[in-house]
Order: sequence, then structure tokens, then C-alpha cells
Amino acid sequence: MTMTFGISTQIYRDLPLTLDLLESIRKAGYDRIELFCNRPHMDFHDRTVLRSIARWFRENELPAPSMHLPFVEQTGPKQRTWISALAAEERLRESAIDELKRSLELIEWLPLDHVVMHLGNPDDRFSPVLFEYAYAAIALVRNYAGVPVMIENIPNEISTIDRILEFKSAAQVPEVGICYDTGHGHLQKIKDGFEHIHAMHVHDNHGKDDEHLWPFEGTINWPGLIEKLHIAKYKGPFIFETRGDLPKGHDVRKRLEDLWNETR
Repeated sequence: MTMTFGISTQIYRDLPLTLDLLESIRKAGYDRIELFCNRPHMDFHDRTVLRSIARWFRENELPAPSMHLPFVEQTGPKQRTWISALAAEERLRESAIDELKRSLELIEWLPLDHVVMHLGNPDDRFSPVLFEYAYAAIALVRNYAGVPVMIENIPNEISTIDRILEFKSAAQVPEVGICYDTGHGHLQKIKDGFEHIHAMHVHDNHGKDDEHLWPFEGTINWPGLIEKLHIAKYKGPFIFETRGDLPKGHDVRKRLEDLWNETR
């Protein structure tokens, strides 16, 4: 088992996603890329933007990217609007579904490896009816786009690994995967269940805030986590979801690979 690394365009989340930014990621040694599909970073309402991104991937003969489906929109310097298909109000759920479908229009020009989806917002409480909303949203994404769906663990009562497994069993959707977010897992104090994950978002924090630091800059026990992943026979990609300072990734990859090889 070897480590495959990629990176999310979230590293440039405060900037509009341009071909120049994508090119900087490619030149940094990444051919596996995840599109962070939140506006204004990636303006998926503009079909010209979607076509140009698709053309860039084709021209560079890169693997199909993954996509983080929209979950929030920055509407001002300190203002944001949550996009949740599990919202309590029907009109908000319908609006969220519309946004998911618009982002997935990219598949007209570019295949996607998989999509990553949030269930709810941070700190949301659990209610059984949320499973119904989640099933409806996931079924729509799968039917509309025909791509694998990965549910991400986020800091709420709906998206712990145990709750996601409960949903998969209740909804009878064994093909839906889990994207384990290391930073969120640190906030949630997740200690097991790693044998169930299929993809990863990799970043660090100090256990209190979702800081999206590079690994080894926070307090995650990386040797312990790598050992658990190795025991669980994890074979998926390691997608960095950090913010800023792209060149740091080279040294971080080397340190993680060393830990992986030592564990092996």
C-alpha cells in the first residue's frame, strides 16, 4: 500500500479559482485535485468558468478531479449563507438542491471521480427526519450526475462516523462512501471506525477551531493516526485541505510517507 496525495483548491479559497491557480497547483506536483465548489471561490453559476476548468483538465491530461459540493457562500467580508439540503425549512432545502445541481453541471464537460457532501451545518442537532432529507439529496446527486458520493464527517450530531454508518444501514445505500476529515475528526474526538472510510481530507488544528493547518502544525497525533489507517488498510487518496503556503506540501508529504513506511 502506497500513499497517493492530492490537494483541494480550498488552499486558495479567498481568491477566485482561475486557470493560473490551477496551474500553480499542477506545477507544485499535484495531479489529483479536488475542486472546492463554494462561491465566490469557484463561481459555478458561470458556465464559462466551468467550461474553462474542464478544458484545462483535458489539455493537461489529468485524472478526473473530485468535487466538494457547495455548503456555504461568502456573501460579504464577514457574512455567509449556509447551503444545506437538511435545512428545517423546505424552501431552504429546495434552494440547496438547486445549488448542488448547478455545481454538478460541470459533468457536461468533465467527468468527476467522486463528490464530497456535507450533511447539515456545524453544530446541528440530530433528528430522525434528517435521514429522509439526506436520502433525498444523495439520491438526487447520484441520479443527476451518476458519480460516487462521499459523506464527510463534520462537527455536528449528524456526521459522526457512527451516525453516517447508521444512515447507510437505514437508507440501504452501501455504495455511499465516507470521506474522513482529519481536522474535523480531531474536533469530534473520533478514535475508531477508520476501516469504513474511502477518501480523506487532510489538515490539522489545535483541537478547538477548524483551522485547516498543514499536518504537524497542530496537535493531531499523526503517527497514531497513520498507524490506525494502515491497520484499517486504507487505500484511498490523501487530499490536503489546507489554507495558504502551497510549497509546504512537499515536506509534509515526505514526513507522512516516512510515517507510513515506518508503520508498514
